Amino acid sequence: MDELRESLQDFYEVQLGFINVNNKKIRRGITTGTVATAVSKAGAMFICDGKKRDYINIKTTGGKSLDVIIEKYEENDDSILVYARKYAGDDIDATNLALIYARVKKRDDSEINITGGEGVGIVTRAGLDIDVGQSAINPKPRESIIREIQSFTSVGFDITICVKDGEVIAKKTFNERLGIVKGISIIGTTGIVEPMSIEALKSSIEKEIKVKSKEGDKIVLSFGNMGEKALNKLGISSDKICICSNYVGDALEYISNHDNVTDVLIAGNFAKAVKLAGGIFNTHSHVADAKNEIIAANLAVLKAPYELIKSVMEANTTRQITQYISADKFERVYDVLARRAEEKCDIFVKHKFKNHILMFDYDDEMLNSVDISLFI
Repeated sequence: MDELRESLQDFYEVQLGFINVNNKKIRRGITTGTVATAVSKAGAMFICDGKKRDYINIKTTGGKSLDVIIEKYEENDDSILVYARKYAGDDIDATNLALIYARVKKRDDSEINITGGEGVGIVTRAGLDIDVGQSAINPKPRESIIREIQSFTSVGFDITICVKDGEVIAKKTFNERLGIVKGISIIGTTGIVEPMSIEALKSSIEKEIKVKSKEGDKIVLSFGNMGEKALNKLGISSDKICICSNYVGDALEYISNHDNVTDVLIAGNFAKAVKLAGGIFNTHSHVADAKNEIIAANLAVLKAPYELIKSVMEANTTRQITQYISADKFERVYDVLARRAEEKCDIFVKHKFKNHILMFDYDDEMLNSVDISLFI
């Protein structure tokens, strides 16, 4: 495996680059969705022209052109199996080096039908982006597979995505807690895995805050790329945003070292932002996952109906929770949660600066009111 890892590392590092922290390379990787797209496209191209390619070029869901190594092809009477490896870079990822493959079969029409096979999970609980009973292949990878194939042919295909030993790998992930059984998920927002080495990431955050504090007295924190894109839509440019990942508390402590800072905007998906209302400053689910309890408690303060509070407590995802809140017209709880989170953050930094919270839903829409003009 070491030899395999090194060969993948050399191949992808040239394309993806790395983060340099304290003279240490922290390498990027590729998502399961990127690999699934590559093997699907390679199979479709083989059926169309009979060529077995050593690597396949795709455009990731984030728009980056990328070559993906194809490990092997297996021909059957009516289909082709194409295999490639997931490469996580220096990210701590249970799916690193997983062997992902696609069984591709030509159809008589132009439809592209994508399903999961061996090692790909099945959704058993509501609240995710995928219907109950369907394979755990997220919308973005599905769109990517279809787009890549339709870029060169109008032929239709049946595509089955599989992962060798996927059911075993899944036991090292959070899939079971989400109601995804019998395998891993095929996911990827941008198609690229950003390394999450804790030491390196915190050092990077600290350095970025130091730079931004010298450029002005206001700092914007985002949990990740999705929050950054949502902020961009509101007119806040990326050069003003610091990605803090799960380490909100660390970021706030770093900011506290710069006396000129007067205001901090913490923005991102509701699922993470709401944890701040409970005084949780590391938003990783390994550390604490009291979202349901925090939301339910604040709904109770607002005298919400018992059935709504009960539904929130029993919900599988925050997407479900937002749906329940909307159905009962209790959206005012978002402002209450945001103010509570601001109070917790202000206390955490001993009132050295004012904190502002902005929570987004899953469509990048603002859930609570906040004056973002301060940060544009």
